[in-house]
Amino acid sequence: MTIERVCILGAGAVGASIASIIADARTAAASRDAGADRPPEVTLIADGERAQRLRANGIVVNGRHYRLPVTDDAETQLIIVAVKSTQLDAALPLLGRAAGRSAIVMSLLNGITSEDAIAAAIGPDRVVPAMILGIDAMGEGDGFRYLNRGTIHYGSDPSRHPVSGEAMDAIARCFDAAGLPYSISDDITRTLWWKFMINVGINQASAVLRGEYGLFQRSPHARELMRDAMHEVIELSRVEGTGLTDADIDAWDRTLMGLNPAGRTSMLQDVVAGRPTEVDLFAGTVLEIAARHGIDVPVNRTLYQIIRAIETGKT
Repeated sequence: MTIERVCILGAGAVGASIASIIADARTAAASRDAGADRPPEVTLIADGERAQRLRANGIVVNGRHYRLPVTDDAETQLIIVAVKSTQLDAALPLLGRAAGRSAIVMSLLNGITSEDAIAAAIGPDRVVPAMILGIDAMGEGDGFRYLNRGTIHYGSDPSRHPVSGEAMDAIARCFDAAGLPYSISDDITRTLWWKFMINVGINQASAVLRGEYGLFQRSPHARELMRDAMHEVIELSRVEGTGLTDADIDAWDRTLMGLNPAGRTSMLQDVVAGRPTEVDLFAGTVLEIAARHGIDVPVNRTLYQIIRAIETGKT
């Protein structure tokens, strides 16, 4: 299996940044004989008014203007889904058309539920569980800017999403050629829970404190709020059997210290812009799992109420 074309569904900060990285790699390869290592083509998936805007205006990343093909019915081997979780349900019919009968789909959505939703639409053996960590892409004017590309972590879950080894290897070769940092996880469920823990902490704490990454790098009080929310996820992980420990919070702290101090989490960007947030995906999921096990999660319950109140105040 060879991936000759990658399609991106969701040309927001993360999706547009990934598309630009692939496009840059392909442009650079055109000036040399890349042979079998030639980067894939990259295409944006959209329909309706969104597709019209992308065709007319393209995307701008790090000050560079990209005009990429836009389609709603792609012939492709790999689709990367980078819409917001609040947009996923509406995007599933478009994803189903674009995926056809054979495309592999990789979801980079936050949380721990998108893979199952996508699998219900196209089948579990075509969904690659994945997440991206360390990318600091954010909106800038009419475009986006990032300093750190981050790393895509992906893997096969034999019990729920049994993607073939051939497909896993093809993705690795594709990412190598495209210059996309990646890591293949031997326990992707644990990896997704780790990202979930991070988002529950940094996204929600940044939203209520209106704090960029620099605040959490400087302030022990901001970090403590973040860590308290994460500890509740670790408690749930223990009863769910997904293997998180306090060492996973320490690992995130090291990543946090290397991020752009002026960078903003996606939830902070949503709050500042007055958009709906992913609080249901974060604290909402924590509350749901905690209720099943009879566990009290006061930090996330409080964060949920505060963020919901912020959303109400923006309407």
